[in-house]
Amino acid sequence: MDITLNIGGEAGQGIDTIGDLLTQVFVQSGFYTFTVKDFESRIRGGYNFSQIRISDSPVHAPVDDIDLIVALSHDAIVGKRNQLVDGGVIIFNNTIDFEELDACHYPAPLEKTAKEVGGNIRMMNAAALGAVLAVTKFPFKLADEALTGIFLRKGRKIVDANVEVAKALYDLTMEKWTGPCVQDMSDVKTGPCKDRLIVTGNRAIALGAMAANLKWMSSYPMSPSTACFQDVVSNAQRLKIGTLQTEDEIASITMAIGASFAGARSMVTTSGGGFSLMVEGLGLAAMTETPIVIYNAQRPGPSTGLPTRTEQADLLFMLTSSQGEFPRIMLAPKDPIEAFETTTRAFNLADRFQVPVMILGDQYFSDSVMNVPRFDSSKVKIDRGKRAPEKMSEPYGRYKLSEDGVSPIAFPGDKGRFVVASGNVHLEDGHLTEDPEMRNAMVEKFMKKIPYILKALNPPEVFGGRGAETTLLTWGSTWGAANEAVKRLSNKGVSINLLHYCDVFPLKTHTLTEAFNDAKRVVAVEQNATSQFAKLVRMETGLTVDQHINKYDGRPMTPRFIMDRLREGGIS
Repeated sequence: MDITLNIGGEAGQGIDTIGDLLTQVFVQSGFYTFTVKDFESRIRGGYNFSQIRISDSPVHAPVDDIDLIVALSHDAIVGKRNQLVDGGVIIFNNTIDFEELDACHYPAPLEKTAKEVGGNIRMMNAAALGAVLAVTKFPFKLADEALTGIFLRKGRKIVDANVEVAKALYDLTMEKWTGPCVQDMSDVKTGPCKDRLIVTGNRAIALGAMAANLKWMSSYPMSPSTACFQDVVSNAQRLKIGTLQTEDEIASITMAIGASFAGARSMVTTSGGGFSLMVEGLGLAAMTETPIVIYNAQRPGPSTGLPTRTEQADLLFMLTSSQGEFPRIMLAPKDPIEAFETTTRAFNLADRFQVPVMILGDQYFSDSVMNVPRFDSSKVKIDRGKRAPEKMSEPYGRYKLSEDGVSPIAFPGDKGRFVVASGNVHLEDGHLTEDPEMRNAMVEKFMKKIPYILKALNPPEVFGGRGAETTLLTWGSTWGAANEAVKRLSNKGVSINLLHYCDVFPLKTHTLTEAFNDAKRVVAVEQNATSQFAKLVRMETGLTVDQHINKYDGRPMTPRFIMDRLREGGIS
């Protein structure tokens, strides 16, 4: 089974609520789900939708074909109609004036049922749920159990009212609907999936940070990263985490640097425009060798760009941000499962090497929803790096020269330690200097870290087996669509695989060189216009890809988009 539902309407009509209800019903019933959200940068009106893919096997990307549309506005009826499959169904509220009725269009009394049965128009979402379940012939008993779990925290009365509304329209639709059945699920007892934790990329980042013993987060809200900050704030009191919504992004990063200097694991969340303001602070963290984690949920730019859309166009900017030369680490998790582990690792890497660690997401990664195995925080290991010993035979030097470039760290207030730090070039004890020999020594100290960082980073992953004629090269969130394209083409007999990077900088090149040597054709797949990761590969290795697949309209990559571009390049 693999079906896609699209719930569309205006902002404020409860589209997310219907989508969340459907997601939870199918997850509770044992199915894999993947949801993308498309919304305009406005509070009311416009055309917005949630698109849910439901399958009996794992899914990691949206598809272009839609099996069922739930429309709460006229725009939602026509907005995705061209993607409706043959035999697909459109359910819309019967108060919407729409004359082009045929066997695939069902004017359902969503509003009327919510008012008459539930006594509240807000229960239209439960009514819509009932209609969807009926045209898929999904057993209502499973939905009843799921709805009870969803609404129980609001009280038994709310549970009963929503169940009654959903059941009323379910029964009416089963009786009146004579159109096609989207998917006959009448014999479904339960699906194969046991994973019932429903998370976004943003939430996985937040959970990973909290599991890594985050103790300070300061952020200025900026879409699409804001939900990550909100998740941490909602748990801050219970977990004793200091949080602050600052007046701007400059304040957020400098506060986080200060908290880290005092010994607290610290993080900031932002998007590209906000990170632009943080660049000077990034340099301060680098010069003072203060560990910090920065999460950039990318969106299309420049300037305000498309605040609620997706893009992977900040890679080279983050790679070269701030003046001067210094080591940094950049990680780009492909999905919420990897995001949790990547975030816990980010804090350990920041502490071990005393460098800024930057996590790159994007709106697609940040807001997409999937059900995953529960994260086991008991397995998270905390590595605070090289600490200054309690007893020392000489005065403490915060920037003591060492073989690996990492100095033992102490924090202000530590007994017997006088900690001095500066954004200027400094001596080993932290005091300022302009001595050319010491300048050389401190730059070389920075650079000594890089080989050790490279050893600590994860290598890229190969999906689809080695030795294929065509290799797709991806990083971050484009993995899901690319991996599914590889599977589909492989099933057709095409010799193709996928080389994917999460740890994007410093760049581990061994597997990369092997892949270029083995494949006849290497294709870069990126959500930007200029193939920024391919440029990084060329800059670091001299290797050049053979084809570029780029998407930069702000909408997510899909398997079909990739397959169509490969076909244009002679691969099908």
